Amino acid sequence: MLKNKLPVFLVGLTAATALISACSSNKDIPQGKRIAVLEQSSELRTEGRSDIKIQVPAVSAVNTWYQSGYNAQHVTPNIRVGTDFTKQWKADFGKGSSKREFLISQPLVNQNTVYTLDAGGLLRAFKLQDGETVWATELKSQNKYVRDTSMKGVGIAMDGQNIYAVTGYGVVFAVRAKDGAVQWEKDLQIPLRTAPVLANGKLFIQSSENKFWSLDRRSGEILWDYDIALENTTMVGGAPAAYCADLDIIVAGFSNGELQAFNASLGSALWSDMLIANRQAYSSTFLHTIQAAPVVEGERVYALGNSDVLTAIDVRTGTRLWEREIGGSQTPLLSGNVLYVVSDKNHLVAVAKDSGAVLWTTPIEHEGKASDVTVFAPIMLDGRLIVALSNGQVLSFDPRSGRQINAINLKEKLNSAPIAANGYILFTTSNAKLIAYK
Repeated sequence: MLKNKLPVFLVGLTAATALISACSSNKDIPQGKRIAVLEQSSELRTEGRSDIKIQVPAVSAVNTWYQSGYNAQHVTPNIRVGTDFTKQWKADFGKGSSKREFLISQPLVNQNTVYTLDAGGLLRAFKLQDGETVWATELKSQNKYVRDTSMKGVGIAMDGQNIYAVTGYGVVFAVRAKDGAVQWEKDLQIPLRTAPVLANGKLFIQSSENKFWSLDRRSGEILWDYDIALENTTMVGGAPAAYCADLDIIVAGFSNGELQAFNASLGSALWSDMLIANRQAYSSTFLHTIQAAPVVEGERVYALGNSDVLTAIDVRTGTRLWEREIGGSQTPLLSGNVLYVVSDKNHLVAVAKDSGAVLWTTPIEHEGKASDVTVFAPIMLDGRLIVALSNGQVLSFDPRSGRQINAINLKEKLNSAPIAANGYILFTTSNAKLIAYK
């Protein structure tokens, strides 16, 4: 097809060249500096706000990590670990990422037990102290075609008694935490792509086709569901929803760039926002998928889009309070009076949560090609910002200045940001290894 069109293109180009030459043969060529009419990207600048002093919260002892993003609001504390960062143990938890399967689930911790879900749908429990396996349950589908699904294990959440596991083939399982026994299962008959969110006795789940459900956590019964416009091209995984307890509102991000708020009990749509910068709104080549989870504090939600929008929104009204042209796919860390964001340009950025002022920005230096390295979401441990990279680097930064403090290399291909509980820091690798440091 290209060969048939090429001569026509060349003839048109020759004719156009001749026409331009004829029209401009007797005219002077304008002199001076040429500037771009359309700005391709904006440079992020700090705003020098000396009146804003960055507040670092006191460290907290954490014994549990129940959901992706720590809790239903995705607000992680400044966690006390007090560690010399020495490897304690390493355990295999199943299938990792491959050409056919994707590992996207993060581990959970309940007191002295760690729970994992691999790419093949194998749910495991380990002793936190030594990595010994407590039990393992394979989450199987009754559908004989499930082996063609590229992502069988999607994500998990728990409430202390049960673990709620979402699978890529559309089935949600409730599994007893103490022994791995399946309590109930619900087939939603659509591929699922985000970790579940557990809030107020309900499970909130999203499909690859932008369908959103609320399930009763006790039985798996569907309480309500809602459909959002489908995006033909999207990215692996998605953003778990965030729950506003003050207003009983659940806020979810979708693959078309839409942020939608619902009454969590009734399922009625309240407001929506498109996290797409104006200059990308009509692009057919840009992926608008929201992969960074919304972050809720009080009656405000902070949302980061893949299409260059970071914004604070009033949860009650859906009104934007401020916005910045920052894009990214990693969930921001809200700590004290600051949002710490990993941008799509691999900068760690400190943004004032009340005004959106950029307080500092630090480039994240890494080994290897930028296209081969993923920079994961930051976490705060013992008052330091910890940023893990997929190439095994783990960097620490001063949260007040952005100055890099330290860097180590675990010599592992990491799969996600670490989690921390009971003094342990837990990493997962792309080949499904769970590594504990203390």
